Amino acid sequence: MANEFWYEFDEATYFQQTPQLKEAYAALAEHVGGNPLTGVRDLWVETAAGSGYPESFAASLRPVWAALEVVSRTQVDAFHRFYAGDPGGTLATMSYFAQGVLFDPRRAPVQSEVHTMDGDPPLAYHTWHAYQYASVLLGIDRRFWAAMIPVNGFAWALQSIAKPHTRTVNPPQPATMVRRVATAWLPLGVRQVDASLLAYHHAARRSS
Repeated sequence: MANEFWYEFDEATYFQQTPQLKEAYAALAEHVGGNPLTGVRDLWVETAAGSGYPESFAASLRPVWAALEVVSRTQVDAFHRFYAGDPGGTLATMSYFAQGVLFDPRRAPVQSEVHTMDGDPPLAYHTWHAYQYASVLLGIDRRFWAAMIPVNGFAWALQSIAKPHTRTVNPPQPATMVRRVATAWLPLGVRQVDASLLAYHHAARRSS
């Protein structure tokens, strides 16, 4: 089921985007002056370094509220189709994703066979967090994303430890380690997760 979810999630959000979603990403790209994904993430990091955060972050994206709402609706609908009313299922699919245990050859050889985030470190989790937090601040599917933000943080931390390969199936991580990461992240509030993820970027800036 998790394999099928991520396949369909990628279809809806990337490979088979609706005209409305394409227009939304185009509007976001124009607003942030470049890539709509990394651009929103960079905006999140930049506004967090100044005064008035997080309202400054919300204010910077308020002009593209409608575009963010389209992006959110597309993703939330995908989760609801598979895991409506099942937060445990959502947590499990994020855990499998972070560990790299979901082998799915349907898009090979053009795309990787494993459903997981690319990159080491996998900063796409931070990009996703920036969108999620913007949605919470702007009142877009707030309840869903407020619940998802700690789960996304958990997945970032878990994958940062697991470092899965993207072309071959990975063994699951020890259950004790997964529980330890879950215990560290899942009880956190939205702002605590936000601060924890931002700390990575603050540390990177200090070392550069």
